[in-house]
Amino acid sequence: MVTPTTFPKVISRSQSSKGRTRKAAQLDKNTIVRFDDLSEEGKKAALEKSHRYNTEQSVPSPSQKSNPTQSETPRHSRLQSLGDRRPYIMAFFGLGFIVLAVLASLALAVDKDKDPSLVAKLRLANTNLDRLKLLPKDEDWVFDFTKQDKYTFSPGGVINANAATFPATVGLGLTLAVLNLGPCAMLPPHLHPRGANFVVAISGTTQTYMINENGARTVQATLRSGQMTIFPEGSIHTMMNIGCDNAQLISALNSDDTGTLNVANSFFSLPQNISGTIMGGGVNISDIEGKVPDPGTGANSGPHECLAACAARANGTRGLG
Repeated sequence: MVTPTTFPKVISRSQSSKGRTRKAAQLDKNTIVRFDDLSEEGKKAALEKSHRYNTEQSVPSPSQKSNPTQSETPRHSRLQSLGDRRPYIMAFFGLGFIVLAVLASLALAVDKDKDPSLVAKLRLANTNLDRLKLLPKDEDWVFDFTKQDKYTFSPGGVINANAATFPATVGLGLTLAVLNLGPCAMLPPHLHPRGANFVVAISGTTQTYMINENGARTVQATLRSGQMTIFPEGSIHTMMNIGCDNAQLISALNSDDTGTLNVANSFFSLPQNISGTIMGGGVNISDIEGKVPDPGTGANSGPHECLAACAARANGTRGLG
């Protein structure tokens, strides 16, 4: 069977076969070829080539037919099954590269496990007293946000105290985070699949936006010191420091493993024929993807206009307040 993902390869091979089809235009890696767009002759050649390819993969060699052994027969059966499913495997292999691209772009934004073995033991502890024995030192109960590598205001950072970074939180159902935003810095649109987010401003002026689900309105809030907003679990939200001084906020989430998914990095890592179509067609997604900042410490630099206004203010001219 032929799947849409395998058509470009099948078509390329069928067109190179002598006398099968007329020579086709060269395809670059961003070209999308749909089976329905082929001529009847092209469709027939593609299907024939794919069928022959699958047959070649599934038919055993003469030596395999004449000398089967007890150990070889199950292996051949598995190989034959693999050959029958080759088009599907090729499709999933292609998607594997996409998944790797997403993971690579998100790698810097994922908290590293401080002590995976200890976390596993804490999760399996039978009683609270058993759990406490696994945290015998006073320093096991202290987390210093300011000593973490993501604690920065250039442009900013998200510092999480959770199961990965602070094992004492395991089983307590909470992540506490410090959000640092330098002038004009932002947390790009993202969501937490396993946690509702309560955010309170400590200093600065921060503009926030939240979309809960399809059909819901966009909720906007401006947070100053002592003010709070909520981002429900799974909602897309973003925030930006709209001032020229540093802004700091505290975030509490009701899980010790909330997860974070950056919307833009994930969307533009999807295949061209999906993301490009959603964008209205005629858009080279790879050009846009290269301009989307990596998550890094969790924060990105803000709009040029905001940064220019702050620079003007620093120079003694009119700018942001």
